[in-house]
Formats: sequence, C-alpha cells, structure tokens
Amino acid sequence: MPSNASFTGIQKPRARRGVFALVLLLLIGAACNRAEKPAAPAAEKKAAETRAPETPEQVSGLDVGAQFPAYEAMHLDGSKFDLASKRDKVLMLNVWATWCGPCREEIPELQALHDRYKDQGFEVIGVSVDDIAAEAVKSFADDRKMTYPVVIDAEGKIANMLQTSVLPSTVLLDREGRIVWKRFSIIMPNDKEVVQAIEKAL
Repeated sequence: MPSNASFTGIQKPRARRGVFALVLLLLIGAACNRAEKPAAPAAEKKAAETRAPETPEQVSGLDVGAQFPAYEAMHLDGSKFDLASKRDKVLMLNVWATWCGPCREEIPELQALHDRYKDQGFEVIGVSVDDIAAEAVKSFADDRKMTYPVVIDAEGKIANMLQTSVLPSTVLLDREGRIVWKRFSIIMPNDKEVVQAIEKAL
C-alpha cells in the first residue's frame, strides 16, 4: 500500500477522500504490533499503538486442529499457571498487553463471553505480555473489572508458540487441548463466528 507521502499533490474527490480515511482508520485500529511496544508510558504508548493486522502468512503458527503445547506462566499473585490443569475446560487464550488499544477495546466482550459460558465449562484466560510488575497489571485488570483469570508472560513464550507479533491474538482450545479456532486481531461485540466456535467446542 503506498505511503501517505505518495498521495501528496494528488487531488481526490471529497467523497473518495472520506472513504479512504475511514478504511484507513478501521485498519489502524484493528491490532497492535508487539515490535512497536512503547518503552515509556503516556504519549509514547499512545503513539506506538496499533498497526493493521499482518497477513496470515506472517502470523500463523499452530494450525487449527493441532494440539496446543505444554505451557506455563505466572498468575498475578505469583503462583504458577499450568495450562494442563485446565484440560477439563474449553479455554480462550487471549494474548494482550495493557498498552495495546485494541486489546483494551475487546476486554468488555471477552468478559461478557466469560460470564455467559463459564457455567458450561468455558473460561477466558488473559495472557499479558507486559514487562511491567504484576501489581500494575492487576491494578489495570481491577480497574476494568476483569474477573476472568489473567497470567503474566513477559517473555512472550505464547506469542512465540503462535508465531505472532500481533496483539491481540486469541486461540480457542477444546477440552482435549486442541486448537479449534484462532484470530490475530480484535474480537468485536456479538461476533457470530466466535460464538459459534465456543458453542461448538462446548
């Protein structure tokens, strides 16, 4: 896609300019790139957020149907999280970071899905790849009333497993630990594809 500079001096009808700007904004808001993670808070973090999702060839890792590997991380209280201990549940692993705008935007929908299906053996697990203190992530989660489990993976082990640099990235695992659905971008409210995948896995 040409850079903005490439359009300098080109006169476009106002309607086409408006459509182009709208499409560009939608793409920019769809995902964050881990390589663009800000080193400092506030304005630098805001400026570093978001890039359009990478192509499937760039981000695809474990395929749908594959067994998810053994995985461990750390709960916010410092205790060990072992994915194998959750084998009796349908799990939605959501890889995210506090500084990622699209990640923050999808939290209410993840919470709604967790609340809707938790009594049927479904659980959302937020995997934070922040490299800040667990207390800061916990404070963030508390502020946004995130009641689903959140674990810390500052080394990005799960992102390496999935071979993705895009945040948010989400995979759905059935009760046998197989990947039954995945997405490398934001989950929007009332997404029928997500609901169908969860209900089928349950």
